[in-house]
Amino acid sequence: MKAKGVGMKIALAGFVTLALLVITAIPAYAQQDITVSIGNASLAPQASTTIPIMITSETAKNVCSARINLTFDPSVVQVTSVEGNEFFDIFNSSIIDGSVSMTGMNWTFLTTPIKFVDVTVKAVGNPGDYSPLNLTINELRDEDGAEIYPREVSNGLVSIIAPAPVPEYNIYGLSALIGLLAIIMVISIRSKFKIR
Repeated sequence: MKAKGVGMKIALAGFVTLALLVITAIPAYAQQDITVSIGNASLAPQASTTIPIMITSETAKNVCSARINLTFDPSVVQVTSVEGNEFFDIFNSSIIDGSVSMTGMNWTFLTTPIKFVDVTVKAVGNPGDYSPLNLTINELRDEDGAEIYPREVSNGLVSIIAPAPVPEYNIYGLSALIGLLAIIMVISIRSKFKIR
């Protein structure tokens, strides 16, 4: 009889342990990552492009504020402007050599996916140079003001490529073109005289 009571207690303890594991695993599984990302770009020297920084998640999340930094190699690329999402109630940015600090806030919230900013970059290096675009999340808060976790970043890269070559016109190609035009003109003139 004692053995039956001990077996029952072990079975009950096992069931309770399993239930606790399931309960604690569900919130971790249900919580989805939020990602702050910037894309890649390939530019010819002195060319510019605009790259968005996005806040995304697998399921919709509400974000009311974000403080994000972007770092880059200023000998390869320069940030010439930063434009925050038009729906932010407050947006500030500061461009310092090799770094951009950005803060966006909304009194209610914005729901992912959110375009945080548009960053315009200009290639100042030489062909073959490249610069990572590294993001750091300093703060990311939901509509209740609580920090959003888990979160991750997806960094970008700007590569400087050689400009497209300008086509070369040589004397032989030019001569062939003039000859072809002369033949067309002669045929055109002959056909006018034959009709009359």
